[in-house]
This record gives sequence, structure tokens and C-alpha cells, in this order.
Amino acid sequence: MSATDSDPVALEYFELTPEPVPAEVLGGESFEVWALRISGGSVRDVLTNDPVQVARREYVFAVPLDVMRRLALKLTEVYEERSGTTLSR
Repeated sequence: MSATDSDPVALEYFELTPEPVPAEVLGGESFEVWALRISGGSVRDVLTNDPVQVARREYVFAVPLDVMRRLALKLTEVYEERSGTTLSR
């Protein structure tokens, strides 16, 4: 199952955990990134089938701290606009 614009994956679960990147991957320098694990099934399948029967897929992304910050800001912005609620910061 691949996620596409016409058949996106319905986010059902996520986890964010610190994951050090080994120095040998970066050519001698290590730094901290976070592993963002996302799992879910096809939106089409989730909406039309028994949720227990939906095939799920897990995606894992390495997320550096600066990218996490931009993602958090964008998610907060969209949530506040759509809900009419301001989150405390």
C-alpha cells in the first residue's frame, strides 16, 4: 500500500522517540534525531471496511530537531485555525 494524494493513509497511531544517528552514517559526526513512527491504513479502506480488517502500514521518519519544530508550529497553526482554539505555549 502506497500513500497517494488520491488514496492517503489514515493516521491511526504515532510515536516520537529519540534516536541517535551513528557517527559512521554521517561520516564521523553524530547528532540527535527523533524517530517518528506513523501507522495507519488506506483512508478508503478505513471508511469502507471493518477497521479490524484494514491492512496497516508503518512508516518511520528520522526527524531532526529543527524539522520537528517546524512541524509542531504548522500543526499548531492549522489546529488553532480550524478549531478556533488557542493552545497555551
